[in-house]
Amino acid sequence: MSTTAPSAGRSERAPRWAGPRPGESGRVLLVQLSAMGDQVQTLPAVSDILARWPGLELHWAVDRRFAEIARMHPGVHRVHALPLKDVQLGRAGALPALLRELRELRASRFDFVWDPQSVLKSALVARLARLRRGGLRVGYRAADCGGEPLAARLFDRHYARPPGVHGTLGRRLFAQAAFDTQVSGPPRYGIREAFALPGEPPEPTPYAVLAHGASKAEKLWPQDHWRALGECLIEQGLRLVLPWGSDEERDRANALVAGWPAGAARLAPRGSLTDMARLLAGARLVVGVDSGFSHLAAALARPLLMLFTSTGPELFSPELERLSVTLGGHGQTPSAESACEAALGLLRAIAASGAQTA
Repeated sequence: MSTTAPSAGRSERAPRWAGPRPGESGRVLLVQLSAMGDQVQTLPAVSDILARWPGLELHWAVDRRFAEIARMHPGVHRVHALPLKDVQLGRAGALPALLRELRELRASRFDFVWDPQSVLKSALVARLARLRRGGLRVGYRAADCGGEPLAARLFDRHYARPPGVHGTLGRRLFAQAAFDTQVSGPPRYGIREAFALPGEPPEPTPYAVLAHGASKAEKLWPQDHWRALGECLIEQGLRLVLPWGSDEERDRANALVAGWPAGAARLAPRGSLTDMARLLAGARLVVGVDSGFSHLAAALARPLLMLFTSTGPELFSPELERLSVTLGGHGQTPSAESACEAALGLLRAIAASGAQTA
């Protein structure tokens, strides 16, 4: 995988953050609105930026659905939670709520607005943010704006996205180019410690979380494969917990639970993202498809088996690679047998190293 940092356009001086002015605290706005997995993948870039500029006041503009992810990072000074999806769905009170949030956002003046999402809706938010004198808004060039080249017109400076780099590494490289950060060592998501505090565990017995749902049907793993894998894990003395986020996912999860021995599996309560993080943090093992929950498990350094179907594992960057295994991808669907073998291998490695409590 390439580790070349994004570059500024040939006719432009690289708009690198130069640090706060004397007597002032630097203030930066990060615009990463969606989706859940992308929020998680942005966290290491935040850690890199704050390691380079520890006195920085970093704000994060995000769709309200995912604001809890941004709030998990202890270095984020303020989260601007915008009810964008609620407005799109026409929910009552959503538009006034959005206008209030935007007014509060505009009450702060920023030295630097950084938009690693660089699509039209994020660029509009970046443009609405007010700048201090000499401030800049930066994002990707038109060719790299996710098929929405008009977004680039709303930035003052542009970067070219390095080819073949996506996800966590791409954001870290963009931060390196824009903020003079260091991209070395594994990604530091900065949230694991928040869920490592002693307390009553989510489950009384060792459990595995099966994150079976995904935002796109082509990312799903076959139902009969999940059933077979669940039987494999139950034989290892693990109780199974299945999260869900929609009626369709709940129905699929109920069908799976009904096919396993009574008491061997249950549905997770439909709580907040913080509740989900706490559940993942206590799991002996997490098995998931390419979804936000799987990326969150990786950020929490949990033992993770990730099953790719339509997408590929190049988007996946775990904090601790020794605790993660990926199977399949790019149209290749992992078999239930290979998933069981990989899961058992992870459990054996964890038992040998004592990493289950890492």
